[in-house]
Amino acid sequence: MTTAPDPTPAAAGAAPGTDGPPAADGGMGDKVDVRSLAAQRPGEAMWLLVTEVDGPAGEVFTARTVPGPQPCAFGGDVLLRVGPGTGPEADAVISVAVWAVAAGALVPVAAWDLPDDGGWPERVRATVMFAMSAVTGLGEHVDLGECDAVGLDAAAGAAVPGLPRSLAPDSRVTAMG
Repeated sequence: MTTAPDPTPAAAGAAPGTDGPPAADGGMGDKVDVRSLAAQRPGEAMWLLVTEVDGPAGEVFTARTVPGPQPCAFGGDVLLRVGPGTGPEADAVISVAVWAVAAGALVPVAAWDLPDDGGWPERVRATVMFAMSAVTGLGEHVDLGECDAVGLDAAAGAAVPGLPRSLAPDSRVTAMG
C-alpha cells in the first residue's frame, strides 16, 4: 500500500537513508488500537492511517496517526479523519470520515457525525474493511500511484466522490469523479 517518499514538504518526517519507503506516517508513530482512541475526544481533526482491520466487532482495528503540518498518504492507503463535532450539538457528536487514496487523489468513502459515546470505531468498521478490500482488489489491476504522495488537507478540500478518471477502463464511464 504505502511505498516511496515524495521529496516535497508533505513527506516531512521520513527518515533519510532508510532501507524501505516510509508509510504515510513518515515511518513514525506506533500502531494504536482505534477503539482506544474512541475514549479520547479529539481537540482537533486528525488523520489516521488504517494499518489493519480484521474480523467481527471487537477484533483487530489498528491505525497510526499521520503527523505533521502537511500530512500525506500514498496510493492504496485507507484513512480515517476523526474530529470534534460541529453545530449546536458539537459536544455530543464526533465527526468520522473514511477516505482512500488512489491515482494521486483522495477519495471520500463515507462520513458520519456519530454520538460521542466511544462506540464509533465499531460503527465504521465494516466501511473501513470494504474500503481496504476494494483498494487491495483494485490495486491488483491498476496502478494506484503507490509512489505518489497526496497532501491530505489540500486534497480533502478538493475531493469529489468516485474513483479518479485515470482509473476508468475507458472514457465512457461517466460515474467517475
